[in-house]
Amino acid sequence: MLLYEKYAPSSLNGIIGNAGAIAAVKQFGLSVLAGKLPRPLLLYGPSGVGKTTAATLLASTYGFGLVLLTASDYRDAETLRKKLLPAISLRGLFNRVNLIVFDEIDELSSQFDKGAQAIILQIMQSSKQPIVFIANDYWDQHIAFLRNYVDKVEFKAVSRADLLSFLKSVVGKEGASVDEGVLRKIAENSNGDVRGALNDLEFVLGSKNSELIESLGIRNHKMEIFKVLDSIFLTKSFDFARRAFDSSDLDLDLLLKWVDENIPSRYVAIKSIVSAYDFLAIASKLYNKAARINYYELIKYARILASSGVSIANEGYVKRLSPYAFPKQVKYLSSTKGERNTAMLIAAKLAKRMHASRKDILFGFVPILKIMLAEEAKKLGSDQVAGLLAKEFEFDKGEIALLLNNKNLV
Repeated sequence: MLLYEKYAPSSLNGIIGNAGAIAAVKQFGLSVLAGKLPRPLLLYGPSGVGKTTAATLLASTYGFGLVLLTASDYRDAETLRKKLLPAISLRGLFNRVNLIVFDEIDELSSQFDKGAQAIILQIMQSSKQPIVFIANDYWDQHIAFLRNYVDKVEFKAVSRADLLSFLKSVVGKEGASVDEGVLRKIAENSNGDVRGALNDLEFVLGSKNSELIESLGIRNHKMEIFKVLDSIFLTKSFDFARRAFDSSDLDLDLLLKWVDENIPSRYVAIKSIVSAYDFLAIASKLYNKAARINYYELIKYARILASSGVSIANEGYVKRLSPYAFPKQVKYLSSTKGERNTAMLIAAKLAKRMHASRKDILFGFVPILKIMLAEEAKKLGSDQVAGLLAKEFEFDKGEIALLLNNKNLV
């Protein structure tokens, strides 16, 4: 079992930090229990601080049914209608209240904005059930239409002190030994993201070399990325580009992806583009080699080549008007994050029985298992195969769905 799953809070009081936000969530639940229908809540704040956990624990704490929608459920109007219209008008089993949770509401696609807004507003106005929205950015334009209809509850990044204390307790429960300096580095790098800190800790616990903590990237903000990119593409200055990158909290791997994506849209001269990619290729090679041979001195040279090298490569004009393009690889990883997390949980459960690494199971065994399950589903039916998987391996609905369809797991 992954650490972030193993140490997930089991009650609202178990959520680290954000006592004020948790108090507001509890008050919302008590109001519903008292027979009132309070205004919808909008829980907002950075990733990994407990927003979705708070919503799901709100339901379990007060005995509400949970209807949870994620960004994939906002893809068309018909999906929203089918999923929500019955839930907002009818009580659940034994007259139980249904808590409607819109997770990732700020991920509404630009193509569906207007249609989604109309339906969601209609749902809010006609719902007899409590509603909670969850977003990262309260000021995101995709959810501007909600602001007059909700009570906002801010979840802030967890303090380093609270996060450090939590990490120490996890290390103790795991019976492991991790240098406090490494734990402080994880707490600092996480920027208050509890889930990210646990993932970093799991990476360190599985490593024989604590120096690998240096490769754990600090989680970034878009504005900081844009400032560093401006220093690289617009200055043509070796020292300025290097200092801008070194003084930031940007991870080298992330910078490589951003620079790679934006060289063609910024530089005009073919010679400049070729030269910039030459520097970037060497930087990428050094970065990968550093991790492979555990010689992290190479990263220093990779950072210079990715920033200063690309900056001085330009010998012509620079396109300033077009916005920076988001790296396709990062966008893909972000869009498939849920599926990849589910795949890791599948591998973790199978690892207990197969005594193999999760990586070997994920890349070697699972593709074969999917083929076998597809054949069994043809003979026995998907429902029966799903029942067997749930009984024998304790897979949940999401894990079974991923195994029985054609989506890639990694």
